[in-house]
Amino acid sequence: MTAANSTDFQAYLKSICSDEKYQGWQDFYTPTDALHRQRIEKRQPPRGLNLSLMVQTIPPPEEKAEKEQVERLEVLAGLRKYADNHLLLVGKPGSGKSTALERLLWEEAEKARQKQTPPPNPLPVDGEGGQDGEGGQDGEGGQDGKGGQKIPVLVELRLYKTSVLGIIGDFLFQHRCRLNEAEIEELLFGGRFLLLVDGWNELPNEEARRDVKIFREKYQRFTPMIFTTRELAGDIGIEKKLEMLRLTEEQMQQFVLTYLPEEGERLLQQLQGRLRELGETPLLLWMICELFNSTGNIPPNLGLVFRCFAESYDSQIKQDVSTDESRSQWFLLLKHLAFKMMWGKTATDLRVTIPKEEAEEILTDFLAKKKFDKPRECAFDWLNDLLKYHLIQPTNSNREIEFHHQLLQEYYAAEKLLVQLPKLSDDTLKRDYLNYLKWTEPLALMLALVEDEAQALRVVKLALEVDLRLGARLAGEVKEDFQEKSVDLVVKLEIDPVLKVEFLGLTRSEKAVTLLIQVLNDENSFVRSSAAEALGKIGNSQAFDALIQALNHKDSDVRGSAAEALGKIGNSQAVDALIQALNDEDSPVRWSAAGALGKIGNSQAVDALIQALNHEYFDVRWRAAEALGNIGSPELLPHLTPYLKTDNELNALKAISSIQSRCKYYNYEIYTSPAPEKQKPKNPIIDTLNTIKETFNTMSETPKVQMNFHDKVYGAAGNVEGDQIVNAPKQNLAESAAEIQQLLEQLAKNNQIIVQSDNQAVVVSAIHEEIKRNPTIKARLCNALKAGGTEALKVALDAIFKNPAVSISVETIKGFIEAE
Repeated sequence: MTAANSTDFQAYLKSICSDEKYQGWQDFYTPTDALHRQRIEKRQPPRGLNLSLMVQTIPPPEEKAEKEQVERLEVLAGLRKYADNHLLLVGKPGSGKSTALERLLWEEAEKARQKQTPPPNPLPVDGEGGQDGEGGQDGEGGQDGKGGQKIPVLVELRLYKTSVLGIIGDFLFQHRCRLNEAEIEELLFGGRFLLLVDGWNELPNEEARRDVKIFREKYQRFTPMIFTTRELAGDIGIEKKLEMLRLTEEQMQQFVLTYLPEEGERLLQQLQGRLRELGETPLLLWMICELFNSTGNIPPNLGLVFRCFAESYDSQIKQDVSTDESRSQWFLLLKHLAFKMMWGKTATDLRVTIPKEEAEEILTDFLAKKKFDKPRECAFDWLNDLLKYHLIQPTNSNREIEFHHQLLQEYYAAEKLLVQLPKLSDDTLKRDYLNYLKWTEPLALMLALVEDEAQALRVVKLALEVDLRLGARLAGEVKEDFQEKSVDLVVKLEIDPVLKVEFLGLTRSEKAVTLLIQVLNDENSFVRSSAAEALGKIGNSQAFDALIQALNHKDSDVRGSAAEALGKIGNSQAVDALIQALNDEDSPVRWSAAGALGKIGNSQAVDALIQALNHEYFDVRWRAAEALGNIGSPELLPHLTPYLKTDNELNALKAISSIQSRCKYYNYEIYTSPAPEKQKPKNPIIDTLNTIKETFNTMSETPKVQMNFHDKVYGAAGNVEGDQIVNAPKQNLAESAAEIQQLLEQLAKNNQIIVQSDNQAVVVSAIHEEIKRNPTIKARLCNALKAGGTEALKVALDAIFKNPAVSISVETIKGFIEAE
């Protein structure tokens, strides 16, 4: 075995598993590092909140014209499934791409750390064990082809300087593993690594992008890799792609109500229309919750969300800083630094990291032009203050600095561009800004802050001259008061009606909804169905109502497009209408309705899909099975199994197999059943004491004498087993039942599914998870159960679950409580 392949990675894996940055994902799966937690969060984030972010496959362009098979998966399941042959994860800014890689890093490091013995034989370096499809088990990319667990490595491309090997080496070194490039190459050829390559869109220039492509192609046959990128970042040549899905209505509610248990309902009432779109990515939803918690309001657009968030954070810091002279200049410095970092070696490039020394020079030059005294000293001191108070952060290597998220850098650059806008000529604005993809997000953020209507419309007009899609998007980013005129610029375009409808949808403006509703009755069928799709992209309440009505449109293409659009919106209020659409006379409409129910995925939709397995139409049965397989939690397995005995067994088997593949076990009831009670070793001394106690109890004529002896030998608790004391004196049945009820209700507050769901299996699973997750409550439940017995538990359950559709077995809950 070569030296590299025999490397002991235990110290490296332990370093990752104990690193607070990654370890936190086991409790809180939402990216909250937009600003430093220690400064911004006065309270701890809710533990155990897992949004179960979802992805779906992106079919190749040649298949999009057909009814493609789109697979929906929980994000980590999708990453593991397709990593072996290389995978590209695509998503909006703040949608959770980097977070997913960090969680996968931590989980895979935990698995590898627990695998104590290394592979018995040398791993091949000639490609024998690293061929596509041979490097993992069940297509997951987690094993190295010889039985050993792959070593996960996070490769953050924003840190690129000279090579990918350099980034890998730095990350390994940071976590207590020193390898030279030759040793790293040997491990790559041997298939020992799982590379989690984050931020294709953050590479600094074309030279770096070319080098990363060459690196990927060189090791493609041997090492699984997962890349992430933004939607507009271009293609890296990876065929298999997954797209991050926006948060569903149910996920948004879960997050908000858990994060703000007292004010969450009021916040959800304000998340309507365009504001709802802001909450569809985890990062922005977290920012909205933080803002609402501190101010009680939500700004009306994304630009103002960032501005108010930055101001709120700034004000909290200033409460702790009483004499720092730099604090009044922070906003000015951050704007200028972010703006300068948007310019890379060429006009198309940008930088998301910058050497600290270069940042000092940039600020020195800026302050000198602003006539500040001692500009170099100020630049040095004030930059350190920005780092000290976490307005920017050092990179892992500590040699460079960066903003906490690329969106924050783009926001500050937008603020700088906002000041310069009146001074920019039309030609300069088009040539130097609108024409480059890297400026799209800053321009969108800037337009939300422009107070001058003429200036806002000017930017939209120029954008339409540069690119129609760009102009359509920016038309919907201006302040709401200006959108009637900006959307009208799109309406007046002399282009094909289908394209015009597409662009109206891209505006995501409420001002476009009325126009699109009218287009639903256009004489051209393709235009009509395109209008339904466009309404789905906007997704506000008016568009939603129009789509519900469109399910009854005389044109079947419109009905089908409306069903698909409702699925993308994900509003559970569409479930009843979509269930009716399962009986549509047209097969594609039924197909679309079943798929839409699968995308909505709440308990009501799941129940409808299970019932659809018995539908009279085969296409509905087949699509319902596919949808259940994509979205079902494992607790559905007992409900699907009976269908194996009907004439729909193949459809049921399709759903069951898909769920089993994802959860990694076959039988839900066996998996959730309590472990058999372990036989405790006998202790002769304890047995003798218990025998003496029982003998004395038999001889005793008064309870008082019994208690006095009991107290002397055992204390006031009960029998002794091992080093535990059991069989405490029984308290009143009513008191025990009340205590159990209170504890179960406390669990329900942590997970609203327990009392809101009509699905018995879902409720049972939720209770089980909460009991496992709360050892303190579990211990108190166990004591109360011992005191009051099974009857007390039954009384408590009857008091909580009054819904006749949910009948919770006493023995099931008792098993959860008493499980080791």
